[in-house]
Amino acid sequence: MKATNYLLLIALVATVSCSRGSKKEEVSQSEDPIISEADFIVDAEDEQLIIEDEPLMATEEVVNNDNMDAIALDDALASSPAIELSGDEGQYTVKKGETLMMVAFNLYGDYRKWKMLSDLNGLNGDRVAEGTVVRYQKPAQEFIWNPEGLPYLIKNGDSLVSISSDKYGTPKKWELIYNNNRPLIKDPNLIFAGFTLYYIPEREIASE
Repeated sequence: MKATNYLLLIALVATVSCSRGSKKEEVSQSEDPIISEADFIVDAEDEQLIIEDEPLMATEEVVNNDNMDAIALDDALASSPAIELSGDEGQYTVKKGETLMMVAFNLYGDYRKWKMLSDLNGLNGDRVAEGTVVRYQKPAQEFIWNPEGLPYLIKNGDSLVSISSDKYGTPKKWELIYNNNRPLIKDPNLIFAGFTLYYIPEREIASE
């Protein structure tokens, strides 16, 4: 009788063990699809991020002297060609709202010469107070610029694309504005708040 009970006990233990092993196997098998599905979702999101990170059109990027740090501004304006100077010195009285960049453009036709004016006058940066008398080296040839069209004061956040959309109803005519404002705009990606550019009205373009 004892032997029979002993054999029944062994059989019961074996059955329970097999049942537990089967459940563990089912759990491990059910986890595999979840892991693989999670990997797929991550990959899909990464791929979408790569697509969304494509660069913007060059003309849609706006930089102006109000939101540009000093290092970036120096880098952007570093390549300024030499201007022949007469050797004579002149004086320029800064008008309301003008910066050294604007003064440099008025004197030399090249806003990138502002640093030369800053160094000559012992100034720090582009900002200068109204009424300040700025010394400058006179250019060998006086700069004269008579732009065509109507004036537009560049504001923070403007780009040639947005100005084209505003004045012509389409962003595609940004190049007309660019070509009409040389030497004011050296780079179509780089326009400055506070400067005034000129655009030809659409009716005059249509009549050409």
